[in-house]
Amino acid sequence: MLKPRARALARTIALAGLLAAGWTAAPAAEDKNPPRFTLIFAERFRFEAWDNAINLDAASDEGFAYTRNKTTLGLRWLAAKNFEVTGKLTNEFRVTTMPKDRAFNWSEVFFDNLYVRWKVSDALPLTLTAGRQDMKFGEGFVIADGTPLDGSRSYYFNALRFDFDFRPDQKLTFFLHAMDKTDRFLPLIHGLSQPLVEQPERALVLYYAGALGKSKVDAYFIRKFINAPDPGTVRSRTSTFGARAEAPLPASLLLTVEGAVQTGSHDQAGWSAFGGISHLDFTPRWRVPWLKTLTLGGIYLTGDDPATAKMEGWDPLFSRWPKWSEGYIYTFTRESRIAYWSNITSIYGSLAFDFGTRANAALTLHRLGALEPGPGGFPGGTGLARGMLLVGRLNFTISRFVTGHFQWDHFEPGNFYFPGAAGFNWMRVELLFRY
Repeated sequence: MLKPRARALARTIALAGLLAAGWTAAPAAEDKNPPRFTLIFAERFRFEAWDNAINLDAASDEGFAYTRNKTTLGLRWLAAKNFEVTGKLTNEFRVTTMPKDRAFNWSEVFFDNLYVRWKVSDALPLTLTAGRQDMKFGEGFVIADGTPLDGSRSYYFNALRFDFDFRPDQKLTFFLHAMDKTDRFLPLIHGLSQPLVEQPERALVLYYAGALGKSKVDAYFIRKFINAPDPGTVRSRTSTFGARAEAPLPASLLLTVEGAVQTGSHDQAGWSAFGGISHLDFTPRWRVPWLKTLTLGGIYLTGDDPATAKMEGWDPLFSRWPKWSEGYIYTFTRESRIAYWSNITSIYGSLAFDFGTRANAALTLHRLGALEPGPGGFPGGTGLARGMLLVGRLNFTISRFVTGHFQWDHFEPGNFYFPGAAGFNWMRVELLFRY
């Protein structure tokens, strides 16, 4: 039986969503100016199921099946020509069917976004954004998710951000960011406290994005501070210097390269690491049924050498999200931390398909490796071959407001893992209503 407070909360969210859908009916075509008030509403339903992705032990009873139900309701207010206020409330609760001992709760309603954005003037191309906001730079190699421990429930950064568009194709961004282990900066409804990061984090970022002819060039500096408030936690200071380039080549090719070096300290030891990605995308000019793009790529993220006192492992900074696999992020859990992309290499190939205006798909095969042996216990292997990872995804559009996707990940472990390690399957179906 649901408690009265929980039932009331559910009715309130549902009613607000219906009102939002009704109020935000598409504006008249003759409206040339954006409305002063815009309601934001999204309802996302996911069903996810996976087996032994964490322990790679087929004999265990490990297995998960659950729904994730996420509701977002917000309001954007254009208070003046150059001044915007945006706020969003979000709730995501799960209904778990396996394992059966997982208790149900509604989880909290929290401020997913709450920020003000001020464009100083037309003459001075400076924009200030202050508050809780989502951010992603490039393809999310270093900056995409400020709250890794709650999955895709939220992505936000608590940030003070300055954007200086000094040319139409040149932008310089600076921001300061602060995140604690749980949400303490804004109030919660329902009183729970979802873990967001393992330790309090602070950061300052300087990011340049521009164009050089037909190429795109980015450069960045990120200074990240991780505090150690609890016994057993480790204090670290990391400086990351990186660059990214996208360059069109002859024969319908596009080359993307990104790399960064890290220096700093990890507890009492020094820190020196490197991370890089690259991919070559081929889009055929001649007509190939359904085929849109053929990609060949690589990933190289250094690992920590256990024979030295220095830390050589790549810190994924603010990119602990499932950018290469939804299922494999859980396999990192016992090795280090969930979605902690480090000590990993990949040579991969990908095919992207276009089935018209209502469907597209991608199929990617990774040959995964490691640069350093894993810690004792798990993964427990004798080699550096992580294994083969196959990722397939189908995206579909039902209507203007309803989209969805189906994704399947399959992993076969190599000798980086203990003898007899078993592969896993991970699956998700999503429907998203957004207005």
